[in-house]
Amino acid sequence: MYTEHFGLTEAPFSIAPNPRYLFMSRRHRDALAHLLFGIQSDGGFVLLTGEVGTGKTTLCRCLLEQIPDDVETAFVLNPLAGRGRALLATICSEFGIKYPAKTSLKMLVDRLNTYLMDSHSNHRKAVLIIDEAQNLSYELLEQLRLLTNLETNERKLLQIILLGQPELLEMLEDRSLRQLSQRIIARFHLDALDSNETEAYIIHRLAIAHGQPELFTRSAMKRVYRISTGIPRVINLICDRALLGTYAEHKQQVTPRIISRAANEILGTRRTGAKPIRIVAVAAAVLLMIMTVWTLRPSEKMTPHVTETVASEPASATTSTAQTLPVPVPAKLSIRGHASASDAYHDLFALWGTSFDDKASNPCELAIAIGLRCLESIATLPELRDLDRPVIVQLNSEYFTLAQIIDGTLTVIAGSDQLNLTQAEFESNYSGMAQMLWRMPPAYQAPLKKDDRGATVDWLVTQLDLIDGHSPPIQTGSTFNESLEERVRNFQRGAGLSPNGIVDPVTWIHLNDVEAMSIPTLYSRDQG
Repeated sequence: MYTEHFGLTEAPFSIAPNPRYLFMSRRHRDALAHLLFGIQSDGGFVLLTGEVGTGKTTLCRCLLEQIPDDVETAFVLNPLAGRGRALLATICSEFGIKYPAKTSLKMLVDRLNTYLMDSHSNHRKAVLIIDEAQNLSYELLEQLRLLTNLETNERKLLQIILLGQPELLEMLEDRSLRQLSQRIIARFHLDALDSNETEAYIIHRLAIAHGQPELFTRSAMKRVYRISTGIPRVINLICDRALLGTYAEHKQQVTPRIISRAANEILGTRRTGAKPIRIVAVAAAVLLMIMTVWTLRPSEKMTPHVTETVASEPASATTSTAQTLPVPVPAKLSIRGHASASDAYHDLFALWGTSFDDKASNPCELAIAIGLRCLESIATLPELRDLDRPVIVQLNSEYFTLAQIIDGTLTVIAGSDQLNLTQAEFESNYSGMAQMLWRMPPAYQAPLKKDDRGATVDWLVTQLDLIDGHSPPIQTGSTFNESLEERVRNFQRGAGLSPNGIVDPVTWIHLNDVEAMSIPTLYSRDQG
């Protein structure tokens, strides 16, 4: 794709949250300081608001990485808009508080109060973080206020951080919530980036992906700011599409004209003289935008082909080269798949030996709670084979789980239904989009960087020693230094991965193969 064309190591403007790409403007630094102050304070509410896409959730992830060891946190990403019991049950679950399946609101409050008193006696603080708080009803906001009544003679036992859109500010102005508003000890509204910060933001993300700052002309970056008004998420969408459009035109530099075309494609804001970017660029960009959790790094020998995307377009839009390619005719499937990937996750979790019953819950949030992570990307069938993990695939606009491969036969499941497919049948229906689960190493937060220490680095050293046939070290405290990075590169070469030295999710998946007895695989162990 365009990354190779521009000499990039990865797509620099993915909308997936990646700590390596965090850009701290002055406003973002001030906001983070307010959040840290709130955690260090004794009780009450801390409020962080901002428009959609300004980076509130990203800041919160940064905050979680800096929380002291003596602080217990509960992070509610998408609060339920239902009754108070559901929200309180979610809070208890996030704190690891056990409670009966059928329990009253009072019992949940009592369990939470006991937990908070125990934490206090052990000199530990409890912080509750609620994202998208504007979705809470007035009743639920009042319920949260009542939770801050749990206190000792010295201090309140629960600190609550509310993250939300500007609508939350309007809600807190209501007279019925004046008691909650009076308990807010720190407020901060996160504004968008200004023109200079937008340029710095673009250059920053390019640098992380080893791109050159002149890839975008100065006037192109100024146009990005005018169109996006400095909203980071919109900046990412426009810049990603602009790079794709530049690549489609076989050019080396993004110009204001291409920015305007990209904005029209993304935002629907038609501008004078703007013409649609080629259909090949549009189709490829749509696929790229679907990647939301983690970006799968393809190996050097496995790269998605643009011609496959072109061949699927109407005949009037294809080139003469693409028209010579055979267009696969989808094989008819004898079973129905799931309507959404979220439903298919129930089948995938079952293969990992666990389950979840709440269809309203985010499966990827549940995965993190049990030491797993979601990974979503564009992947070919050879890449899926290479990863050797059960994976959710889209076949004919429906979602199935590829559960097993035996003697070239691919078994897909959807609920209690099962279907065996040949390779040709699978590929004729496969959209190229894949979602899977992978097991995190201990204390995993983000891809390792130089001088990192801790349980994740120790686990990495152990895995590499086992792979090399050495006895793992007894002592802990290893450092991710240049020597260890080179060992990672050597491992990646042996696994057919890009030897970039970055311990990303795909690298972790291959490292997990050393002790994969408890990990489901596509190939049974006796297949080799």
